[in-house]
Amino acid sequence: MILIINEQYRVITDPYQWIIQKRRTRKGEEDWVSLTYHSSPDAAIKSLREHLVRASDAQTVADALRDISRIDTTLSQALTPRFEVLLVDDSEEGGK
Repeated sequence: MILIINEQYRVITDPYQWIIQKRRTRKGEEDWVSLTYHSSPDAAIKSLREHLVRASDAQTVADALRDISRIDTTLSQALTPRFEVLLVDDSEEGGK
């Protein structure tokens, strides 16, 4: 499973763990580097949130609160399931 968080971060899984990865450019090519490993999705998301908050360049409390709100919104949107509704023409189903 790959959960895209934003352009720079994603969470992937293997049979044993949840892994936070960051995009990087190396020798002119983009790839992903694993940052941290977690036993549950909750632990991975909490760790990523803390990482993003600590990486903030906020200089004031107001800046920090704004950044935290932005980070929470980004994570919330990335983790919200999206469903596509397929509209089927009755004529395609034989008029059922």
